Amino acid sequence: MKHRGAPSRNEFATVTSRHTGYSCAQVDQYFSELAEDYEALRSGRPRPGGATSESIRAMSFEAQAGGYLPADVDAALDRVEDRFSEFERRAYYSSVDRNQWETQLEAEAALIMGRLDRAAGKRFRRPSHKLTKGYYVRDVDALCDRLSDMFRSQHVLDPGLIRSAVFRSATTDMCYEETQVDAFLDRCLKLILDLK
Repeated sequence: MKHRGAPSRNEFATVTSRHTGYSCAQVDQYFSELAEDYEALRSGRPRPGGATSESIRAMSFEAQAGGYLPADVDAALDRVEDRFSEFERRAYYSSVDRNQWETQLEAEAALIMGRLDRAAGKRFRRPSHKLTKGYYVRDVDALCDRLSDMFRSQHVLDPGLIRSAVFRSATTDMCYEETQVDAFLDRCLKLILDLK
């Protein structure tokens, strides 16, 4: 099960035994490791192979009857991802010239806006096989329109817009390839966090 921050295990609600949640043992172990990685980052001595904002975003847990409520775990992971992203941003920012940092952000923003500015229905490729399921084109395009408006507005950039996105499945020309959409949205999310 895929999700998208580090409370103690007692702070997560569980679902009933008739429903499926995230594996309690896996979640507990992962958050314990995250706490160690976080303390290592705070002390200025990150652990080799430790968690990063990207690895946190990609983390998934096995399903378990009566497991932790996914929404609680996902929300906590979002908060931890934000903290790790802030540390990573500060570390990188301190290692490069301010102009270089701003130039890189501008270049990334230009690439992202270039795709968002494409015509609806033509923003991403279709799956290579007609019967392969992908994300429903209209759902993805609707999110892209909202992201475009958000990036162009003076409002606060909201990572929740991406984290809460849900796309219906479709096939043939009615869908976009999932992996390409996911990779693009990860880049959008990173840019939003870098601009905060």
